[in-house]
Amino acid sequence: MGLDSSFCWNMDTNVVIIGAGIAGLAAGYQLKNAGCDSIILEALSFVGGRMSSEECEGFIIDKGAYTFPDAHRNLRSFIQDLGFKDHLVPTSGTTSTFSGGREYRIKIGSPMDFLTYKLLTGRNKRDMIKLFVYAQSLGKALDIGRPTSKTFDLERQSAAEYLLESFDEEILEKIAYPIFSEVFLGVPEQNSKLAFLATIKNLTTFKIFAFTEGMGVVPEQLMKELDVRLNSPVVKIAAASREGLYEVHVGGENPRSYLAEGVILAVPLPLVINIVDGLPEDLADGFRSVRYAPSIVTALAVDREYPATSMINNLLRKDDGVIATVIFDHHKSPHRIPKGKSLVTAILCEPASRRLFAEPDGKITEAVLENVDKLYPGFADKLVFSKVYRWSHGAVQLMPGSVRQQHELRKMLAELRGNLLFAGDGLYKSSLEISFNTGVEAANRIMERLGL
Repeated sequence: MGLDSSFCWNMDTNVVIIGAGIAGLAAGYQLKNAGCDSIILEALSFVGGRMSSEECEGFIIDKGAYTFPDAHRNLRSFIQDLGFKDHLVPTSGTTSTFSGGREYRIKIGSPMDFLTYKLLTGRNKRDMIKLFVYAQSLGKALDIGRPTSKTFDLERQSAAEYLLESFDEEILEKIAYPIFSEVFLGVPEQNSKLAFLATIKNLTTFKIFAFTEGMGVVPEQLMKELDVRLNSPVVKIAAASREGLYEVHVGGENPRSYLAEGVILAVPLPLVINIVDGLPEDLADGFRSVRYAPSIVTALAVDREYPATSMINNLLRKDDGVIATVIFDHHKSPHRIPKGKSLVTAILCEPASRRLFAEPDGKITEAVLENVDKLYPGFADKLVFSKVYRWSHGAVQLMPGSVRQQHELRKMLAELRGNLLFAGDGLYKSSLEISFNTGVEAANRIMERLGL
C-alpha cells in the first residue's frame, strides 16, 4: 500500500499503540506517566475489548469477561490507584452444575469440599482429592509464564487423554469440561494436561469480584485520560524511509497515516501477520501457532426475579450442545438490575460458538433461549431484550506443546530489533492480569529503547 493524497501525516507522537484493550490502555497509561506521547488506535467503536460493558434499559451488561479474580493482583493495585477501589466488590461466587436437568451446588474453598459434592461418586471424590494433592506437589512446574522442562513434560498430553487414561470418565465430563468451558472458553480435548492441573491447583484460593458499574468502567476512564482513536482499523505498519521510524496506516471511513518512533501491538498475534510489513518468517510462523477459541456471549434481560439461583451455572455437554455457562448477574451487584427483573449472561460452548458465529443474532438468541428455558421453565416468556456479542479471538488455547512454542516465541520477540513491541494474551494465555502486565512491560521496554 503506497501513500496517496487521502492520507495526512501526524508526526507529533513517540509511540502508536494498536488495540485499546486493557493491554493497550495499560501501555498508554504507563507511557503518559513517563511523559511519553502515544496514540491508541482501536478498530472497534468502544474500548476495553473483552473487558467492556454497556448499559441498556437500566441493565448493566458485561460483554465478555464477567468477573475479576482475586489473583489479578497487579491490575487490582492499578485499579485502586485509579480511585476505583470502592467500585470493585466481592461476589457470592456460588456455583452449580446441571446434569440431567438436576442442579448440583458446590462452593470450592478446600479440596475437602468435593467430598460433599453430590454430582460425583465416592470414587470420583477421592480422585479429585488425589488430583489436588498431585497439582500442589508440582509446584513451580505449573507456572505457565516461567516454564521448566517439567512444565513441557506435563503439556505433552491433552487434558482429555490424561483423564481418560488415569481416571473415570466422570472427572472429564463433570469437572474438566466445565472448567475449560468457563476458564479457557474451550474443551479438554484441545487443551493440555498442564492447563488442567494449573487450574485445579488454584481453585482453592479462587475469589471473584465484580465492578458495580460493569467491567468497562476502568477502560472507559482510561479513555478519558489517553488519546484513543476509535473506529481506526490499522491496515499496514511499515518501516519509514527515515531510519528508526514507522508508518502506521489506518483504513476505514477516515483513512490516514501516522509516523512514530515506536509501535506497540496489543492485538491477538494472528492478526499481526497481515498488517506488519517485513515480519521475519519464523516469527510469523510463531504467531500462526497461537490458537484461539471463538466466543459468543448472549445477554438476556427478563421481567422476573430469580433470587435462589447460583451466580455461575455450568451445563454438561451431554445435556446441552449450545450453552456452556449461565451467569445470573444480580449476584455481582443489585444496582446492575432494575428491581423485579433479572439479567442472564449465557456463554456458548466452543463448538456452538464456531458453528453459530456467522449466524444472525436472532438465530443465536433463539437457540440460547430454548436451552435456558429447559432449566428455568417460562424464562423465554418473560424476555425484555437480548444482546449478542461475538469475540473471534475469545481465549488462547493451551494445546499440547503450545507453552513450549510460546516460550520460544517470547524469546524471539525479546531478540527482535527495532522499536516494535508486542503485548496481550497471546504471549502466555488469556487473562486480564497477563494482558495488563504485558502492556506495562511493553511500554517500559519501548521507553528504554527510545532513551526516554
